[in-house]
Amino acid sequence: MHYLFFYIFLLFPPHQYPDLASAGKDISSFIPKGYHIIYQAKGHLNADVLEDHAIIIESDEPVSDLKEADHAQNPRILFVLFADVKGGFSLAVQSNESLMLSDDGGVFGDPLQEVFIANKVVNVEYYGGSAEKWSYTYKWRFQKNDWYLIGATYTTMSPFENILEKYDFNLNTGVAEHTIMPYLEEDEGKPVVKPKTKRFNPGKKSLFKLRNFRFGENMVYKDIYF
Repeated sequence: MHYLFFYIFLLFPPHQYPDLASAGKDISSFIPKGYHIIYQAKGHLNADVLEDHAIIIESDEPVSDLKEADHAQNPRILFVLFADVKGGFSLAVQSNESLMLSDDGGVFGDPLQEVFIANKVVNVEYYGGSAEKWSYTYKWRFQKNDWYLIGATYTTMSPFENILEKYDFNLNTGVAEHTIMPYLEEDEGKPVVKPKTKRFNPGKKSLFKLRNFRFGENMVYKDIYF
């Protein structure tokens, strides 16, 4: 078995992401050659009053076998910059594999919907699917001198059954909520479900770190992966 993994590694070595600059006078100082910004959010992310930035960049060119054999995709990088009181910025974190890519959203295309900062948390939102729709929200916060996933939400939406089902996890406390409600409030001929929300405790676990987080490989609860 060890030999099999070794040969797979030789055939499909992992993509080498660029190392971003540790400091720079402006945002352009952190954008490596061959990449461009696709999302940028401003807000306060640490203890000072300076405005920080959460940025997603994407490669100009697709890379073969990035996540799947015989399939080319454009790599993306999420990074956070802390503003420096003396001017410029410092790199707070770089995450190479925590993001969904442009063709991961099904018939809806690029699933990446929004990146914003609120209450010192970086929020990343996705939406996609086909007949059955889904959405994800990731909440990243700087605490204990590192970046952790402190909240995550998974929602499924079925127009045919007129059901929206949402799991909302507070990973800091280990408490979660499960909500079921109609997908469409009024739709003749569709089943109607009574809205209900139930709190439950899936258990507090070690928090996932942003810098080495790989999308879709982290089980949060039963068959729910983030």
